Order: sequence, then structure tokens, then C-alpha cells
Amino acid sequence: MHDRIVILVALLIMPLIVGCAQIRSFSVAPSTVCPGETIKIDWQVSGNSDVVTLKATPPLKGTEEVATEGSQFLIPMHSTRFVLKAPGLLKSDQREWDVLVIPSQSSRLLGGVAQCDGNPQSVLTSFTIQQKDTSARIRAVSIENNYHRPLSVSKGGVEVEIPPGGATDGFKNIPAIGTWAIRMPVTVDEACENVLEAVAGRLTIKTQMSCEE
Repeated sequence: MHDRIVILVALLIMPLIVGCAQIRSFSVAPSTVCPGETIKIDWQVSGNSDVVTLKATPPLKGTEEVATEGSQFLIPMHSTRFVLKAPGLLKSDQREWDVLVIPSQSSRLLGGVAQCDGNPQSVLTSFTIQQKDTSARIRAVSIENNYHRPLSVSKGGVEVEIPPGGATDGFKNIPAIGTWAIRMPVTVDEACENVLEAVAGRLTIKTQMSCEE
């Protein structure tokens, strides 16, 4: 009796498994590049999916119908959105990945969740731009402080204080890849909670970047 139940359950589940498509992995690296640089797209699809498509917007040669598993090297000249679709009889799957191609200069808001620490106390955060995500040719041009308070920004041994609402070119031509730190001082008559609330729990900088000439 037990064996019959197991077989019956297997027969009921099998069409569901066969009729479903699943994208197990989909990645594009690096996701921030300069014009003419090569990116690598990797994907793996499981399930019963006869036609897997990889499409680019704007269109890019080398995309359309692809195998259920593979890699593709492409050279986008403009910022591009890649869409991987795996249709199934009962369930389909889709993933998207955006690649930013920096033409001459691009602005991005960078930062992270802040915490209050140190002596004297400061609100601070740090973030890392990894080599697998960003081209080594991309350099910082200028850093802007969007707050009504002074900020201290540091990277690779360089530290610059930026006045409220001001900007600095002190990081010009420094590679974007690496760890950046942002610090905002807390005055003696302030509480950490109030400062964290004032910045909505995050510290960010507006970063102008360009590709190395």
C-alpha cells in the first residue's frame, strides 16, 4: 500500500516538475564598464524549457536564442539591460541584469547603512566597489556632499573634508575600485540617535566618475 502511495505521488508531481522552468543562475560581470570593454554573461536553466532567450535592450549582436547553460562574451557600447527568459509549460522564469556603460562622465549615489561610534563620536559608513563588478579604468572625478553638515571621505590613504553642500576633486583620477569610508562628526551636544535619524540611517556621496583616458 505504501509503495502505491509513493508511486501515485510521484506520478502527480512529475508533470509539475517537467512543466516548470527555473533559472538557477544568471550573472553579468563586470556590471559597470567603459565603452568597448568586454563583459561575460553566465547562466544555467533547469527544467523543461525548449527555448531559452537572452535579449538585450538596446539590441546587441550575439543575443536571442541560447542553450540552457552557457557563457557569452559581449561588448556593449551603451548602458544595456539583459533579460534571460526560460519559458515552461506550467511555470516560466525570467531574470534581468543592468550593465552601466560610462560614456564620458557618470554620476552615481554611493554609500551605505551608517552607525555611530568612536571617540569622539562620529556617524560613519564604508562600502567597497569590487573589481568583479567595475572596470579598473573607471576613475573618480569629484565627490559631492549632499548634507547640511560637513563630511570626511577617505580612500586608499587619501582623506578629504567636504563642507556642507560642497564638492571636492581631491580624489580625481583615483580608481573607483576599492573601499571608501564616509564620516560625519557628532557635536558634543548631540545624541547619536538624533544624527542617525537626520540622515535616515544612511550616509551617501554623489560621485562623478569617468573612464581613464
